[in-house]
Amino acid sequence: MYKIKEPTQRISPDAIKVWRITDAFTSFIFLVVVAFFLYLHHYYDWPHWIEIALYAVAAIVCLSAMIELIVIPVYKQKTWRYEIDSNCIQLKHGGAIRKTHMIIPMNKVYFVDTYQGPILKKYHLSTIKIGTVGNVHEIPSVPENTASEIRNDIAYLSGINKRKTSKEEGNEK
Repeated sequence: MYKIKEPTQRISPDAIKVWRITDAFTSFIFLVVVAFFLYLHHYYDWPHWIEIALYAVAAIVCLSAMIELIVIPVYKQKTWRYEIDSNCIQLKHGGAIRKTHMIIPMNKVYFVDTYQGPILKKYHLSTIKIGTVGNVHEIPSVPENTASEIRNDIAYLSGINKRKTSKEEGNEK
């Protein structure tokens, strides 16, 4: 029986900062929306139960924000692993509640891309997007230089850079 080697490559520790900034922004937006509805409640004198519900939602958002800002980014960074070899790409993350170990054969890869938003750019990180027929898979928060090397390696190993485009095929006819 063939045993696949467990992935060992880790994502950047700066991923924790990126996820915290993103989650803080999301939580802030939710709190602004709840505050707006509280303002509308006081302005239009809605029933009292709406005020109670809005304060409950605000408390849940605050509690969720604390967990998402303190615990989850560290946990995600510690559990994320990937490995790339000539046969496949392995992505492994999660743990106690939900664990994912995905193996993507190189011959099923149709595109590979690197993505960098403003927060990732600030920390010199990129996300690698790997496209198959049914899904787009991601390796988050990889240093820029490493991400471009990985992108080029996957493109070479999967044969993407060897495939002819429709324009090239038309020129041969």
